[in-house]
Order: sequence, then structure tokens, then C-alpha cells
Amino acid sequence: MQQHNFDLKQLFGVLPLILLFVFCLPLPRTQAQYDDAYISYNDFYENLAPYGQWIDDPKYGYVWSPEEDENFRPYYSNGHWAMTDYGNTWVSDYAWGWACFHYGRWTYDPYYGWLWIPGSNWGPAWVGWRYGEGYYGWAPLGPGYEFGPNAGDYICPNDWWVFIPPQYVYTGNYYRYWYGPHGNSHIIKNTIFVNNNYVSKNVTYVSGPRKKEVEDITHQPVQVYKIRNSNNLNTRVHHSEIKMYRPAEIRPTSGIYGQRPVPPNVVAAPQPLRQPQPVNTGQSTPPQFRNRLPNTHVVTPGTDFNQTAEPNKRPVRNDNNPYEWDVNRPVPQQRHNIAPQPAPQPVPQYQRNEPQRQAPQPRQAPAPQQRPAPAPAPTPQPRQAPAPQREGGRR
Repeated sequence: MQQHNFDLKQLFGVLPLILLFVFCLPLPRTQAQYDDAYISYNDFYENLAPYGQWIDDPKYGYVWSPEEDENFRPYYSNGHWAMTDYGNTWVSDYAWGWACFHYGRWTYDPYYGWLWIPGSNWGPAWVGWRYGEGYYGWAPLGPGYEFGPNAGDYICPNDWWVFIPPQYVYTGNYYRYWYGPHGNSHIIKNTIFVNNNYVSKNVTYVSGPRKKEVEDITHQPVQVYKIRNSNNLNTRVHHSEIKMYRPAEIRPTSGIYGQRPVPPNVVAAPQPLRQPQPVNTGQSTPPQFRNRLPNTHVVTPGTDFNQTAEPNKRPVRNDNNPYEWDVNRPVPQQRHNIAPQPAPQPVPQYQRNEPQRQAPQPRQAPAPQQRPAPAPAPTPQPRQAPAPQREGGRR
């Protein structure tokens, strides 16, 4: 009996520890919990593998090459700018746009083309902005540039910049308004760096031109959207909201048993990635790396995010051509330095082009109409006088 009581005491002493262990176990994540949850670099690797090639670079680690043609440019192809509560936000039509335009940095190498370097901080867009000469311009931020309130001018290859008139910033299809990089050097010398940032919860974001600045320049209202978290990887614009997948934290996990996670179908870099290089605007074929890349099987995206199989229904913009020399572009309206036009002078009477008057035609007398001959009058018949009557009624 005493032994039985001793066992019960031990049980009651261990029970709180058991309950504490049960309640501390991590619960399985549901789809709604992915709104503010963290993900790891391994999620980048799995979800971007079907749309490009991962490369193991000795300096930058795993970098990603999108499977796009030679006309692709980040923050230019298949997307558009939208003003949000975080500033100018890039809205991408690519299925992988949630990651590559809101995390990490871009760089260009003539051998590889455009490459994305993963990063752990979310932002509305990682670009530098310039203004002047009647243009707004932006360029992807390369690796190593630190922005902030006291950040200096952003220096990158001149042909990374895209300059268009301010009234077309939020229209998309920017190839219609950009004349190509041949004039960028002149514009860069006559523009200033826009160092506007947005700070929220001790986190600083690159916001770009402010709403009032754009409205003052374009004399057009600018709509501001609210950014909402989405539980799938598609970015959607609905009324006054933009829903996009943006985990609050990206953790560079160490993998299982301390091993480094490896992207699917990763290849070793044939040559080390160089410093950011100018874009080869004259190339008509994909970069050399893309030509030598062996055909790899398509990798199924990871299912950790409950990604819907339904494709993005937003229309894909026809931004395949970076710049066309013969396209008819609308001429931007010049709102300054316009010489007043003289008022039109009245034309003297003798210089007016009077309409030619035709001489009046002689009138012809109408032909006389033949009247029918009058019918002969009837001959009156003589009347007989009545016989005289006698008195008494007798004749």
C-alpha cells in the first residue's frame, strides 16, 4: 500500500512536466498561418527551380538565373509600378515575382545574363530612383549597396536605368515610352538621386518618389493601394488592395544535421560571377551560359505553401521587347519653357478665298399652254304663251 502511494506521488510530480511538454510542441501550420510566418532559403530554392536555373557561385553562393529571353529586365518586364502605403511597389505578373522583386538583389554578367541573389529582407522594391530632365528613372540595386537616410548616390552601369516621362510611371508596358539606353548617359548627368525612405516598426524601406511629388509634376491624381498579405504565391490587385505573399522573416536554414540545403538541379558556376557589368544591348541570342545549359527536367514546386494550381488570372503584359526604335510613342507634354504662341491675325478682305460665284443662267419663258376651245352655248327654245282663260274657268 505504501508502494502504491509512492507511485502516485511520483505520477503527480511528473504530470506537470508532461503537460508542459505537450503544450510546447509546435503545431502544424495551416494555410492562414503562412501570412506572417517565416520561411527559409530552401523555400526559395524549391519554388523558383521550375522557372530558372540555380547556380553555385564561389562568392555569392546560390544565385538564380530566370529562364527568360535576352529581352528580360528586372523591374521592367511583365509588371508595373503602383503607389502603396509602403511607397512605390513593383507588381509583377511572373509566378516567381513575389520573391525576386521584393527580396534580395539583382546583378548582370555578360556570361550569365541577369541573376538574382537571395536576401532575407522584404521591401516594396529594391531599386534606386532618379528624377530630372522631365523623366523618372529606376535601376535594380546591385549587391553590396547599403541604402538609408544618409546613403549617397547609387552608382551602377548606365544602361541599367529605365527613364520614362512621369505621367507613364504607373501604366506598365514601359517599352512604349523608353527610347532605350542610348540616351541614359545624358539623362543621368542632368538628374538627381531620389533618396526617399519609408520607416515602419524600425524597418526602413526604399519608397521612391512620393505621391504628392508625382501629382505636382503630372497634374494627375495618384491612387494609393493597401498591401495585404496573401496565403499563396500569386500577386493580385483587387479594388484598392494589392495582395502578395510576403513572409515576415526569411531564415537561412542550415538543413538537416547541419548540412547546407541544396537547390534542385543546381549547377556549379562555370566561371566566377564578376562585378555588375553593363547590359549587352546588341545581343540577339540568350547569354552564353543559357546556350550551354543542359536540358534539365522540370521540378515540381514545393507544396509547403499550399500553392494553388490555378494560374494567375491577371493579364500578362506584352513587355517582351525592351525597346523598339520604330514604335510610335506618345510625345510627353512639356509643361515648362513653352513660348507663348502669337494670336492669329485676321486675314484682309482681299486675301480671303472667296467662293467662286457662277453667272446667273438666262431664264427661259415657259411655253404657252393651249387652252381647250369653249363649248358652244345651247340654243334657247321658244316658249309657248299659255292660252288665255275666260271668266268662270272656261276657255
